[in-house]
Amino acid sequence: MAAGLVGTGTGLAQAGSADEEAFDTPSKQPVPRWASLRSNEVYARSGPTKENKVLWTYRQKNLPVQIISETREWRMICDPDGGIAWVNRSMLKSQRSVVSMGTQKIDLLSGAKSTAKVKARLNPRSLATLDKCKKGYCKVSVGNVDGWAPQDRLWGAQEGAACKRPDPFTRLGASQGVR
Repeated sequence: MAAGLVGTGTGLAQAGSADEEAFDTPSKQPVPRWASLRSNEVYARSGPTKENKVLWTYRQKNLPVQIISETREWRMICDPDGGIAWVNRSMLKSQRSVVSMGTQKIDLLSGAKSTAKVKARLNPRSLATLDKCKKGYCKVSVGNVDGWAPQDRLWGAQEGAACKRPDPFTRLGASQGVR
């Protein structure tokens, strides 16, 4: 994946209050949920073990992914290009990031409204750290620049499922490659 700008920052960490609901998953977290790749080299596999075939290798640290299924040690994820594969849970972090969608630059605004002043522009397929979303806009940062972008133009800012979980009786079978 070719990112135009790479974001740094704290992003969102999942809260750990005692009042949170525990889910019926190995991690006790909801599925689907958002995460980011922890490393510049993450193997995407056809199943939830190291013995399963490597389908491709992700080469973009902080790439946003959605966890759509899980075992104790493995997470089935989908990526911004629609790829679905299994990765080891140690290769993911809860810090939220987004990728700008489309082929046009996205204005980063000074506020969460369309009439706000343009602070910068986000190139297509750029990676940014997600801070928060409200009223259809998300506050993101890229390097030392932050601003508000339309939520519907950012992959990784959706509130629901971004990808459909594959039929459990169908084997994952994407061609090998680099993502």
